[in-house]
Amino acid sequence: MSTMMEATQQQVGQSSGVTSFPPVAMSYAIPRAGGRPIRFEGSELAMAMSYTSTLSYWYEINLYRTTDQRFVSVVKLFHQSPDKRDSARAWEHASLDDALDGLVGYDAGFDVPVECDLDAIKTPPSEVAALALTISARISDARHHYKSLVGEFLYDLEVGQ
Repeated sequence: MSTMMEATQQQVGQSSGVTSFPPVAMSYAIPRAGGRPIRFEGSELAMAMSYTSTLSYWYEINLYRTTDQRFVSVVKLFHQSPDKRDSARAWEHASLDDALDGLVGYDAGFDVPVECDLDAIKTPPSEVAALALTISARISDARHHYKSLVGEFLYDLEVGQ
């Protein structure tokens, strides 16, 4: 499985909940699909992941503070299958509130692949409708999965876990 972040120093982590890190400045290069990597010096404030062995994918959320007091939020999508490509989306923010709003506002529905092989002329409308319902259910599941992680992330940040 590919890693989505390169850091120049080793990181400390936990297996569940939000992991808080000591404020040690490190160099980060976070690759982004369709864009240049975000490179900065700073520290990771918190991380949470939604891994469960029953799902074929999971999310990881990271929150960083740069040495110039900006914030970077990252949403990573990982897949259990080696045939699927992991991805990362990252944004820079002027304030912590903006970074948290960015994480809350992320739409995991865009992460759902549309895998279909339809012959538009020969496929009956009922099959097209059934496929649309299936895709809609996958989008709903992905959004629920991500929003649950964000809710836990924000709760743990609030209560200091």
